[in-house]
Amino acid sequence: MTSFGIIANYRKPELWNLLPPLVEWLLDQGQSVAVTDRMAGSNYQPPDAVAVHSTATIVKHSDMILSMGGDGTLLSSARIVGKADVPILGIHMGGLGFLAEVPVDDTYRALEQVLAGKYHLDARLVLAVDLQTDGKLQTYYAINDLVIDRGASPRLLKASVEVSGRPVNDYVADGLIVATPTGSTAYSLSAGGPIVVPTLEALIITPICPHSLSARSLVVPGTEKVVIRFDAGQERLSLTLDGQVKFDIDSTAVVTTRQARWTIKLVRLEDSDYYHVLRTKMGWSGEAGGGR
Repeated sequence: MTSFGIIANYRKPELWNLLPPLVEWLLDQGQSVAVTDRMAGSNYQPPDAVAVHSTATIVKHSDMILSMGGDGTLLSSARIVGKADVPILGIHMGGLGFLAEVPVDDTYRALEQVLAGKYHLDARLVLAVDLQTDGKLQTYYAINDLVIDRGASPRLLKASVEVSGRPVNDYVADGLIVATPTGSTAYSLSAGGPIVVPTLEALIITPICPHSLSARSLVVPGTEKVVIRFDAGQERLSLTLDGQVKFDIDSTAVVTTRQARWTIKLVRLEDSDYYHVLRTKMGWSGEAGGGR
């Protein structure tokens, strides 16, 4: 028996049509199910056999997390899972997702494969982000990326970047992204960064609208440590993790990012093909001349 914990985007109306039959199906298969207390309420009354836990503790009672929503929901789920090493299966409600790869219509087929053991676990690199400010040091984690931008300031961001103690560049730009391979298809891609196969161990440094033609993305090994400092006098800067967690910082802050000692495990079905998802998402034809 597998204990499935369900974390979902409860703001999506379609969830409430999908959730009751899904829970009943899992129970009929002899599986254990837990939902978060945010889901068990006026929109859904779970059967007595279903456990209800807080979002913070559901991971402790689960062998696998079902993340139902989209890539944003999966990113939130991954931060909740953290170091617990519980695998996550993403079910997306909406457009094609890079992280939540199982479409709603394939939910039961995917779960049948999981119950039959026909899946793999992909370990995804996690960013450990050390924020030193006001004499304090705090560590946070990100699955996709960290983004530093000028916030509400009309002035360009001026930031110097070191890689493992070696100066790399002084960037003048709207912002700066440090992404994981998993996050290479997110904000970094739209800022001109490269697509990196998500199971690689690397860090991608990408400036946002740089004020220099020579400023380009840089891919460094995951074993490196990236340190970002700012020109004196800059105020109202912004640090955002995974597009979801935001901090206001100023020029006295020092941001250091490195590969975390732990990874996030994403469930990949045996018939899943990352390159097919990539081709579909990017609209690549695969023909000579491309795009026709």
